[in-house]
Amino acid sequence: MAVLFFPFSHVNETQRTTLTAFFPQFVFLPLAPDLNQDPQMVPLVKNRTAVPVFSSDTRLAQVSSQVSAWMNWASLHQGNEQNLKTLIRENPYTTDHPGPAAIGSELRARMAGTPENGRENLKLADPLLFSLIAKRTDAGNEATDQAMAGLEKKRACLFSELRGDPDRLAPKHNTFPGPDPGAVMTRERIRAWAACAREAGLFSEPAFRIFVTTSGAVFDRVAANGNRVIYALDIDAIKVHEGGCVHQPDWHRRVSTLLDSLAAGPVDGIQARNTLAAMDDSCALTGRIQARMVEGPDLERKLNLPGTRLLICRVTLKP
Repeated sequence: MAVLFFPFSHVNETQRTTLTAFFPQFVFLPLAPDLNQDPQMVPLVKNRTAVPVFSSDTRLAQVSSQVSAWMNWASLHQGNEQNLKTLIRENPYTTDHPGPAAIGSELRARMAGTPENGRENLKLADPLLFSLIAKRTDAGNEATDQAMAGLEKKRACLFSELRGDPDRLAPKHNTFPGPDPGAVMTRERIRAWAACAREAGLFSEPAFRIFVTTSGAVFDRVAANGNRVIYALDIDAIKVHEGGCVHQPDWHRRVSTLLDSLAAGPVDGIQARNTLAAMDDSCALTGRIQARMVEGPDLERKLNLPGTRLLICRVTLKP
């Protein structure tokens, strides 16, 4: 069973920690020809925990100038008139424009309700452009969040010292709570990621695959686009065995066994919880695993995901 992480190409710290806590291996789509832009993933790739599916240099070169043009335009017009997300919420893809001026023209036309070339342009849109911009945005947001967390930690330490309370430790940097990147343009993210995955041959293998996400918005959107949820699983507050724990390999096997069973048919909740029963150790993290077998033609028609039936799983952690 292949575990496909989606619909993100930038795998942030929280996502890396969560995925490695639940799975011995996962496949991801970096939208790059190598890992030079994703150095944080190199250790996971070296030990085969993460398996990248790279994109071709030719395809990336085709859209690189458009990505630069879009980012330059957004930087120049940041904060003007309306937020950029509002301008592109309905029509997220920018077509083959030569530079920032043309991009600005199209966005202003959309804002006025008269998009240039309308639906014909959208049909010609390249989802790789959207996905690359989303990757950059996610990476930038993570860097900002980490910088703010660092400032908060320094502030807490300073106030602790001013109070003369050295025994009161500043809160540790917590990577688990935080904004859900999948909540922004959820449908567009899924559609664009799926198009890039198809192009990279990620759906060409006949082996059964499970779509795994850490995003509640993504998980709910996929389920909402199915005609019906055939069966589901939701186990909360389960002990998770962290990296370095001697029980982690067995824990990973138990998670894989549970999902294999779910792929074959409904699983009793009590039996599932027993499968993931805790083994005594000093691990402090707990987690939640949700899974749904979803069926319906809209999975492919509206979300661009393969087939009419798929197993989607969401995993989350909390300290």
